[in-house]
Amino acid sequence: MLQALYSKYIIDGVPQELTPAGLLAPVLEKAPEQELPGGTVLDETIDPAPTPIVLEESRIPDYLSAISGAERCIPVPFAAPCTRGRIAEALIDSMWRVGNFRLDDLALTVKWNFDIHTVGDMAAFYASVESAVDYIDALGLVLRRCVCESGPFGVKVATPFSGAPLLVDDEIRPDPQSWLVYVPFDTSEYRLGGSLLAQVLGLRGGTSPQLTDADYFIDCFEIVREFAEDGVLLSATTVGPGGLAAAVRRLCGSAAGVSADVSDVLRASGAPAPAILFSEVPGALLQVRDVDFDYIDAEFILQDVAYYPLGHPVTGGSLHFAASDRPGIQTILESLMQNAEGED
Repeated sequence: MLQALYSKYIIDGVPQELTPAGLLAPVLEKAPEQELPGGTVLDETIDPAPTPIVLEESRIPDYLSAISGAERCIPVPFAAPCTRGRIAEALIDSMWRVGNFRLDDLALTVKWNFDIHTVGDMAAFYASVESAVDYIDALGLVLRRCVCESGPFGVKVATPFSGAPLLVDDEIRPDPQSWLVYVPFDTSEYRLGGSLLAQVLGLRGGTSPQLTDADYFIDCFEIVREFAEDGVLLSATTVGPGGLAAAVRRLCGSAAGVSADVSDVLRASGAPAPAILFSEVPGALLQVRDVDFDYIDAEFILQDVAYYPLGHPVTGGSLHFAASDRPGIQTILESLMQNAEGED
């Protein structure tokens, strides 16, 4: 399958200037010792269905149930943007791990699967490689190793710390005064094309989040990793497959619940609540102590990084997602007043 790296590609009748190996060369940590003979690959692009994805806010609990236990894949029409998403998620996952590293220490390993006999797979592979190279380069990272194997189209990404022990708990602490805070790591619009929810609902249209703001990702990574290393985070998880809704459920586990208000995200983005909850814009979901809230607020403002307080853990395993037109400061003040009840 490695021959696919050294082959010439003709996609939609247009010869591509570089082989995948040629695309990868600028970001490879070490050049291959020898090149394999390659042939010519002819393929065509599979485009998304020309229909938008529209979801009902009243069915959010049904959507969350639908993605439970579902195994995600990368739909071939969304190969390029979803590849960037996989890279971002692998890097964010590393933040919760033990190790002395900065972002630029995280050399990547990428594994591509494709079926040379399936129409669209090789065009998707080429687009995925091209998108990965652009994003890796923009992040200032290198590719340590790439692997090509036969199978349904897919992309898996790992870092040197992907299997290291956890530095931050991946399940919420039972502190009702603590805050759940959402930090998107890109300024992309909330879109549902290529998402896990679209996959399980059989929706093949729409558009994907377009991750283009590598500098913003770097800023987010640096500040959240600092919180992790300094012990500011009670728990944390990556916002990835299934979006924010799946991350909230994963962090809460079976013992805790939360009433999460995404009103601030709605007002800032203009996106409807289902898109905010199930779009796979990479990000982080953090649990912080109430006494540390002012500190993280000051740090986020200093670094010009957007963050959104969602609410507090509650006893029991129920999840509730809400959106309203109230000003964000009103939501925070009401929560603070509730926390103050019963105190001297």
